[in-house]
Amino acid sequence: MSCRHHKLRHMGSRQRGAALIVALLVFAIAAALMVGLQRDFTLHMERGRNGFLQEQAWVYLQGAENLATMALRLDAQQDTETDRTRDDLSEQWAQEATPYPLDEQGWLMGELEDLQGRFNVNNLVNPTKQPESDSVTEVKQTLGAGEIRLSSDQQQFIRLLQSLEGVDIDLSLAQTLTAAVIDFIDADDSPQANGAEAEGYRNLVPAYRPANQPLASVSELRAVKGVTPEIYNALAPFVSVWPPGGSLLNIHTAPTVVLRSLNVDDRLDPLSANEAGRLDELRAAGELVDIDALLSEPVFSGGTIEGLRGRLGESSSWFLLTAQVELAGREQHLVSVLERDGQIIRSRYRSLGEL
Repeated sequence: MSCRHHKLRHMGSRQRGAALIVALLVFAIAAALMVGLQRDFTLHMERGRNGFLQEQAWVYLQGAENLATMALRLDAQQDTETDRTRDDLSEQWAQEATPYPLDEQGWLMGELEDLQGRFNVNNLVNPTKQPESDSVTEVKQTLGAGEIRLSSDQQQFIRLLQSLEGVDIDLSLAQTLTAAVIDFIDADDSPQANGAEAEGYRNLVPAYRPANQPLASVSELRAVKGVTPEIYNALAPFVSVWPPGGSLLNIHTAPTVVLRSLNVDDRLDPLSANEAGRLDELRAAGELVDIDALLSEPVFSGGTIEGLRGRLGESSSWFLLTAQVELAGREQHLVSVLERDGQIIRSRYRSLGEL
């Protein structure tokens, strides 16, 4: 009897030990599940917060675009009331931007730039027509072993490339790059002298084809044969692709680098930095009141200016808004191309990256 009682007590101890082990296993599994659930919940909350901040930032950026639209519309209204026919850097839309503080411990900033103060790359294959004429000024130039005809816009681009700061581009390289850009845009498959059509891109790794149409983004220049990252970074701030059909250059808003690309017809060398700097000073002093005043400067007296005159304008219809917002230490950007037609403003392109 005593032996049997001892066995029963021993079996009970083993059962209690097994139950304790099972309880510990259940607790461990439950703890692991709780940790996993907490991690998933935290991740879900973080995703929700990020999504909320992104939506909030987008609303602020849209607000910046609305303010830019109002500024351009007000400028058009004032120009109509005062019979003003020019756009320049003294107007309200062109003033330097300052960060606007937000309640969420962030800031918002937006800046407008005249895209017609830049060189329109699409002018290379859609040459600027002369006023009251369907003709395009072309000048014979020696390129390599042969002679070709360059439009006034193509000559200007060659000069612009030589004017860029931070990169060393001589006349020969500028001509080669210009030919490559023309071939990248034009619809045919016949290469310019020193240019590159489809055959020149098939041998690249990875291989691709040229656009063979007007550029829709400045960033497409990265794909042009011969355009290095250094050249692209130096060139991008001074060129545009809007409108796709080409545009006149606004003499009142063009930066100094672009002013250097102006010269008399058939000259492929740019103005010196000092010459362009003087034009900029005269403009700031209010002495270059119109195109005639600009072209009467001695720097343009060394040749014909028919082609140059045909590429210049004094008013603008295309503008670039660059807006930035910071919320919770995170920045978001908006690039918006705005077209102004009278007092009607339309956004033609939006990107959270670049132009």
